Amino acid sequence: MKHTFTHYGRVLTLASLLALPGLSQAQQPAPSSLTRGLEYLNARRVKLGLSEADLRNPAVASEYTDADNGVTHLYLRQRVQGVEVYGAVIEVHFDRGGKVVQSHNSFVPNAAAVANAATPGLSPVQAVAAAARALNMPAPQGLRLEKEGSAAEGMTFSTGGISLEKIPVQLMYSLRPDGRLALVWNVTLYPLDAQHYWDARIDASTGALLDRTDFVVSEEASFAALVRRRQGQALPSAAQRPAAAASTPATAGRTNVPNSYNVWPLTVESPNHGARQLVTDPANATASPYGWHDTNGVTGAEYTITRGNNTHAYEDRRKLNTVTSNTYTAGFTPDGTAQLSFDFPYTPTSSANSNEAAAVTNLFYWNNIMHDVTERHGFTEAARNFQLRNYSGVGLGNDFVQAEAQDGGGLNNANFSAPREGNQPRMQMYLWETAQQSLTFALPGGVTLGPFTFAQAAFGRRLAMVSPLNGPVVYAGPGCTTPLPNAAALSGKIALMKRGGCNFTAKVKAAEAAGARLVIVMDSIPNTTQLVSMSGAAPDSNGIRIPAVFITRADGQQLLQSLAAGTVSASASVLDRDGDLDNGIIAHEYGHGITNRLTGTGAGCLTNLEQMGEGWSDFFALWMTTKPTDVGTTPRGIGTYASSEPVTGGGIRTKPYSTDMTVNTLTYANLGVSPYTAVHANGEIWCSALWDLNWALINRYGYNADLYGSTGGNNIALKLVIDGCKYQGCNPGFLSGRNGILKADSINNGAANAALIWQVFARRGMGASAVQGSTNNISDQTAAYDLPAGVLASKAAKAAETLAVYPNPAQDRVTVRQYAASQRPVQLELVNNLGQVVQRQTAPAAQLQGAGVELSTAALPAGIYVVRLTGSAGTTSQKLVVRH
Repeated sequence: MKHTFTHYGRVLTLASLLALPGLSQAQQPAPSSLTRGLEYLNARRVKLGLSEADLRNPAVASEYTDADNGVTHLYLRQRVQGVEVYGAVIEVHFDRGGKVVQSHNSFVPNAAAVANAATPGLSPVQAVAAAARALNMPAPQGLRLEKEGSAAEGMTFSTGGISLEKIPVQLMYSLRPDGRLALVWNVTLYPLDAQHYWDARIDASTGALLDRTDFVVSEEASFAALVRRRQGQALPSAAQRPAAAASTPATAGRTNVPNSYNVWPLTVESPNHGARQLVTDPANATASPYGWHDTNGVTGAEYTITRGNNTHAYEDRRKLNTVTSNTYTAGFTPDGTAQLSFDFPYTPTSSANSNEAAAVTNLFYWNNIMHDVTERHGFTEAARNFQLRNYSGVGLGNDFVQAEAQDGGGLNNANFSAPREGNQPRMQMYLWETAQQSLTFALPGGVTLGPFTFAQAAFGRRLAMVSPLNGPVVYAGPGCTTPLPNAAALSGKIALMKRGGCNFTAKVKAAEAAGARLVIVMDSIPNTTQLVSMSGAAPDSNGIRIPAVFITRADGQQLLQSLAAGTVSASASVLDRDGDLDNGIIAHEYGHGITNRLTGTGAGCLTNLEQMGEGWSDFFALWMTTKPTDVGTTPRGIGTYASSEPVTGGGIRTKPYSTDMTVNTLTYANLGVSPYTAVHANGEIWCSALWDLNWALINRYGYNADLYGSTGGNNIALKLVIDGCKYQGCNPGFLSGRNGILKADSINNGAANAALIWQVFARRGMGASAVQGSTNNISDQTAAYDLPAGVLASKAAKAAETLAVYPNPAQDRVTVRQYAASQRPVQLELVNNLGQVVQRQTAPAAQLQGAGVELSTAALPAGIYVVRLTGSAGTTSQKLVVRH
C-alpha cells in the first residue's frame, strides 16, 4: 500500500516531512503524530526486539484520521539501505489526545545484518518480463515507462498489452523462510481475463518468483462446498426450484419517475425474498452528496447511465475487461435518460440477456448502497474507500468499483479484486447453473421429440443468454471443412453435427461462419449415454460467439431419422440464475474490498491462512439483508437464490448461520479440522461469532431500521466490525480480530459492551484463555470458553451473562454452557416453578466451558424452570422455558 499523499511516488521520510511545511495536513501525516509514533517505538525498542537501526528512517506507508472519534492511524514500513521491506509494517494508533491506543509490529529484527546488497542484477523491464513468465502470462510488448522514479521509490510502466492496469515496479526486500532478506522487484500485473491481480516478488538477481499475492478473491470454492454438501445430487429440477416471490411481477413499462431505480432494495436479498420496488432518491446525502451519477463534485449528473462516482455497472458477457485511463470497452449499460429513471422490465421466466437492464440496474444500486451504508459506519474517503473523486480531498480517489454483470468469465462464482488505494477494484458477477433446461423438437404432424438431455459447451455463448432459441434444424455432417458444403442452408438455422474428424471448436466455428445460431453435436460413439462437456480453444482470436450443446448418439440418431422424414424445428432453453439479483452475494463481494482496504496498509494484509475475509463478507451479506422482523435464531443461508434453493435452504456454506448453537455449532476448535481447512469454510466460524455479536447488541439496544444511523444494536455492531478491522493489524487471526473489536468498543463506546463482546466470543471458543498461535497456521490454536477475570468480577457481567442455555425455549433437550471458571466440578440443577429440583448432575468445569452439558427435557411437563449451576465461583442461574 503506498502512502495517501503520493501515488507510486516518493516515499517521504520523517526528515523530509518536517521540511515540507507547505503540504496541507490532509496530504501528509501530521508531524506530531509521526514524531510521537517514532518516540513511542524507540522507547519500546528493546521490548519489540528491534535495534536502533531497524527503526531508523521508516517509510510512511499510510496515515489517516477518523473524523468521528479522532483516532489517527499511522503505518510505517521498514527500510533497509533505503529500500522498503515488503510486509514489514508497524502500526501506531493515537486517540484524539495523542495517546497510543493500539500498536502492531512486524518489522524484521536486525534487518541490516540479514539483507542482501541493494544492487539489483535485473532491470525493471527485465523484472516485468520475468514476472510475466513466472505467472504464465504472455511476454509484454512495447513496454513504456509511464511514470519515472528511482528503483526504491518505484516507477510505473504501460500495460505492455498483458495487463488491465499500468504496471508498477518497485525495488524491495522480501523476508524469506530462512530469515534472509532477499532483494526483489515487486511487480503488479493484472491479467486480461481479470481472474487474478498479482502482486509478485521477483528475485532481483535471478528473476525467480519468490512470492505472490492475489488481490482477487473468488467464491468458486463455495459452490464446490455446496456440491459436496448435496452429496452428488443434481441441481434442483424446475419442479423443485422455488418460483420468484409472488409479489415480484414483471415491470410492464417505464414510469419515468426522476432519480428512481426499480430494484430489490435494501434488506431484500433476492427475487425469492421479496418484491421488486421502485426506489427514489436513494443516495445518502452525506456519503454521496452529489448523488450516484456525479463525478466532478458539482451539482448535476455527469452520466445518465449506471455510472458515477462510486461505481460503474455494465454487462460483460464477452469478457472484455479492458480499461485504459478510465475509457472502457464495456458491454451494455442501461440509460436512465436525463430523468435518471432506471425502471426496466423484468420477467422471471426470461433469459438473463433479456433481463440485462434490470440486472445491471440492481448491481449498480447495490454497489452504491454498500458504499453509502459502510461510509456512514467508518469506511470513509480517509479510510481508503472506493470513489473516483474524494470530495474531502483526503485519500487518493480514482478507485471506484467496476461492477461487471453477467460476466462471461465463469459460472457459479463471483469475485472482487481490491488493489492498493488509487487503483480500481473490479467486481465480477456470474451466472449460476440450474437444472431448468429444455431441448425439444417439433416434427411434421404436430409430433414432439424430446425433451433431450444435453451438456453445454465450455466455450462460446451460454445458451441462457439467448434463451429461448427456436429455429429449423439442418444437418451439417462432421462439419470439419470451411466453408461447410451446405453453408448457405445454415444461415439463421440450428446446425446438427456429428462428433469426430476435427475439434469441437472447429466444428462450431465453421457453423458460426455459415450463420448458424446454435450447434447441436451428437455423439458418434455407440452404446454410451455419457454426455461430453465440449471444451477447447477457439481456432482464431475472435473466439466463438454462438452456443453449442452435446447430445447422445441415440438421441442424435432419432433426430437424423426425423430430419430424413421432413422439416424439424428445435426449441432450446436454459434458465440460469443471475448472480446480479442475489444481493447477499453482491454485498459479500463488496465486503472483500472493505476488509482488504481497512486491514493494515490497505492491500496484501489478508493473505495469511487464518485471515477471516470470507467471514466478514458473509457478515456484511447477512447484515445488509436483515429486516426489522427477523430474529437471530432463524437459520440464514448465503446464496440461496443463486444456488436455486428456497429461502430456507442452507446456501453455499457448510451450515446456515444462526445464534442457535443447535443449528450452527461452529467454534474456534473447528478451525483446521475438515472441512474447515480453507478460507471459505474458515470464514464461517468467524462470521458465526460476528452474527452472534450483532444479535446480542440488538437484544441490548434494539434494531434500528435506519441503516445509516448510529443507534440501535445492528448499527453499533456494524460500526464495531468495520472499526475493528483498523485495530487488528496486518495478517490477523481470529483473536486479533476479536481484540480489534474490543478496542473499537473501548474507543467508540467507552468499553460499554466489553462484557457482552467477551461473552459472544467465548461462546464460540475465543475466550480469555484461547491461544491463537501463528496466524499462518490453522492447526496450532487452542480454543477456550472462559471469560476474563475482570469481566466476571465487574458489575457489567451479570450472572446470566456467564451462562448460556440453548435452545430456549426448549423441547426435548437443552445445552448448558458456563464461561466462568471453577476449581471443582460444577453441580447442575433443573428447578421447577415450585422450587423442586427435578434434575441434578455434576459435570467437569472444562466440559461446561467447552462442548457444554446436555440435559433432557423430554419427560418434563411444559412450563418455566430454572437452570442453576454451583461451582467454586458461586451460583449462577437462568430461566428456561420448556415447550412440547
